[in-house]
Amino acid sequence: MRSPNSLRVVALVGVMSLLSAACPDALFGQARPKPPAKRDTLTAEERTAAREATRDARSMARRQLSPDSVVRRLRADSASASAFSDPEAKLILVRAREARVRQDSALRAYKATATQRISMGMGAKRLGLEKLLFRGDNVAEISWRRDIGVRVRPIGSRITVPMASSSSGDFSSAISIPYFPGRESLWFPSSNFGVVKSDIDEREVIHPLANGAETYYKYATGDSVDIKLDGGRVIKLRELRITARRPDWRVFVGSFWFDRDGGQLVRAAYRLAMDLEIWDVASEETEADKKVSREADRLRDSIARVRMPRDLYVKDSIQRAPAVQARAKDENSDEDVPVWVKATFRPAKAKLDAISVEYGLYQGKFWLPRANSATASMQLGFVRTPFSIDEKFTYEDVNGDFSLAAIPAARLSGTAGDSSARDTTVITGGNDVNITVGGGSDKSGKATKPDTTKMSASARARYRLCQKDSTYTRVESRYEGALRVAYDMPCDASKLANSPALPPAVASDEELFDIKSRDELLSALDLSLQPGWMPQMPTVRLGSDLLRFNRVEGFSAGVNVTQLLGAGYTLNAVGRIGHADLHANGELSLARSNGARTVTATVYHRLAATNPEWGGGLSFGPSLPAFIYGRDEGFYYRTMGAELGERRERRRGALEYKLFIERQWTAGDTDVVNTFSLAKLIADRRFRRNIESENLSVTGVSGMYSRVLLERPKGLRFTTVLNGEAGTGTFQYARASVEGTVTRPVSRFSTALTGAIGSSLGDVPRQRGWFLGGVRTVRGQIAGTQDGDAFWLARAEVGTKQGFFRPVGFFDIGWAGSRDAFGKTQPQRGAGVGVGLLDGLIRVDFSRGLYPLKQWRTDFYLSAAL
Repeated sequence: MRSPNSLRVVALVGVMSLLSAACPDALFGQARPKPPAKRDTLTAEERTAAREATRDARSMARRQLSPDSVVRRLRADSASASAFSDPEAKLILVRAREARVRQDSALRAYKATATQRISMGMGAKRLGLEKLLFRGDNVAEISWRRDIGVRVRPIGSRITVPMASSSSGDFSSAISIPYFPGRESLWFPSSNFGVVKSDIDEREVIHPLANGAETYYKYATGDSVDIKLDGGRVIKLRELRITARRPDWRVFVGSFWFDRDGGQLVRAAYRLAMDLEIWDVASEETEADKKVSREADRLRDSIARVRMPRDLYVKDSIQRAPAVQARAKDENSDEDVPVWVKATFRPAKAKLDAISVEYGLYQGKFWLPRANSATASMQLGFVRTPFSIDEKFTYEDVNGDFSLAAIPAARLSGTAGDSSARDTTVITGGNDVNITVGGGSDKSGKATKPDTTKMSASARARYRLCQKDSTYTRVESRYEGALRVAYDMPCDASKLANSPALPPAVASDEELFDIKSRDELLSALDLSLQPGWMPQMPTVRLGSDLLRFNRVEGFSAGVNVTQLLGAGYTLNAVGRIGHADLHANGELSLARSNGARTVTATVYHRLAATNPEWGGGLSFGPSLPAFIYGRDEGFYYRTMGAELGERRERRRGALEYKLFIERQWTAGDTDVVNTFSLAKLIADRRFRRNIESENLSVTGVSGMYSRVLLERPKGLRFTTVLNGEAGTGTFQYARASVEGTVTRPVSRFSTALTGAIGSSLGDVPRQRGWFLGGVRTVRGQIAGTQDGDAFWLARAEVGTKQGFFRPVGFFDIGWAGSRDAFGKTQPQRGAGVGVGLLDGLIRVDFSRGLYPLKQWRTDFYLSAAL
């Protein structure tokens, strides 16, 4: 049995999928009684025959429900007239297609070293300041011979989970194979693009170079580059700019460079044409799968009738009848994501920001992969998880005459159910990545013999092989059997984790990979490279991200209407009204984005919050304590105007700025009359009064820059945030602040120190000052205990080293007031203890005010330093 402290690291989307599948009946409704499972009366051979019939039926169903190659070709021919901007674009595409499927028989062998890093972060507050959730580093020697196949010898593999006290596992299967016959030249971090498929597949991401792609893409020539080699030979490179005809998550936009004469891909930068709406895609895929299943049921019956003996056909039909009838009546609603999950976890988006591919020329004639890179992110509710993968390949030998052991056969001759027919010298399996974090070690230090009865079949085989040798061979099948890879693995996994071949754990991405070359390549993905103009039907939605609760509006619900226009443009409208003030608010925006960069123009009439440095109060997170125990730490004013802004996302930071012209006025206090809260219902607890804001008209500019300056897994981390604003009109003012946070483990503890300071020039209206006190500034004090046009703040925390569940102690001190009185009055102080989950993603604090207020407070919030 696994130790209670041992946890398996899973992606957040996987956790949410489990919740949506398991919780609705158990927690939010009456569980439906399930019929007892019927005993399987089929033998092993009969089950194999049944599985093969099901597999073949589903394959036939997919083909029948998808256009065949003739239909695709007719569609492509019809679209071809508008697909190419010039004749050369068509010529380049034709040569690229020929090069994709052409096998270069002159390339017989290579040896390469692959270096790979995969990182995933997690955060809830600042865009670009997400904490590192997981990092994997791999180094492997890869050997290939045309007459043998691929062998991989991992020489270093390290898994780092900063929030865990320890982490281990087998991560070597994530290594990419740079080349094998039939390998797809256009890299995509998915098995869909593993091997060349000559025709497009509408069920998957649509390949821009495959036959039939003209229906979905347009092609235009771009720049050209000449490369002069030794001996005077010149290689001409030509850029092909490919754009999707319409905004869709299954198509790309990008810049692709080809060897003009040979058609080989040399380098490319591309991204998906639009973001994925997770719940919409899930519903779409579920419905498509239902159609395939219903068609497969019909085909499978015919297949089974022909292949199976009558008695087996009857038994199989009886067992399958309930499921077939349920699918025919569309009663399998369990496959759909529950409505409450869709409404709760909003927004639910995933986006692929950019992919880059670079090839190198070897021996003057072989284009082989040199570097791959991809960045993506997912937003699910209040949690954002960025993801990146970088890999590079260095070739020690191309077309050399070296020896390579044969790939072991997974099975010897014999029947499928005959265990004696298995090869006892290798382990067969899929390319799963297994990671364990936490405890699980024997603290006594005594070696104990493992219980093989509790092991999986592959673990028992590995244990048996490692009793005889220090290494074992694992054989994997990739890309639906198109490639078999032999891994020569050490029995002692710690040798991989502690290998000197690995880069230092503190090494940055810039030190390991050619990030400058990658960024130059990705610069082609500018705002001009967009899918075509094709307005889609507007979508209307509600969700938890459109709900909020505060002292002015009370409970406020919003409605969002979004329309994709194409060419990167999105029209978005939000309307809302609060039950307490009955004041309608709304905004209309037009944005253009390429994923990493977004430009937005907005007109609005809305409720605004002070203290933008600390997140304000107009979101779902601060609304919970306001509703539950009547503690609203925001101060509000009304504003109406227009703004033009831009946001640029980076791997470790973000830049946002905007120009605005607006009118501001006081929001008043509606809570005195009719703002409802749970605390008021139970204990007649009322909100504190809102501030009286200045009435003004202002034209100005504001901006925010966040950056992770240093990130060492399980080591020093340094982040900084700069904020600034200047305005002219009724008031003329400028304000700026800087905040920095340093976290560092010390012995058995983790420590964090946050410092911030801000000041201003001119006559700052009250609503644009700083308000100190409360959970984001000085805990234990009430929000707005001190306010003014200048401030300083310091927060210190110390907690346990393991971040999954971390007790924390803290002390805060800060001051706000007139800049002329800087340092002349006593600062606020507070201290306390808390508990953090998931490295501070979720936090509960119990704080005591020390000055001026001396009281106990309990706070629940998101995104803490520890």
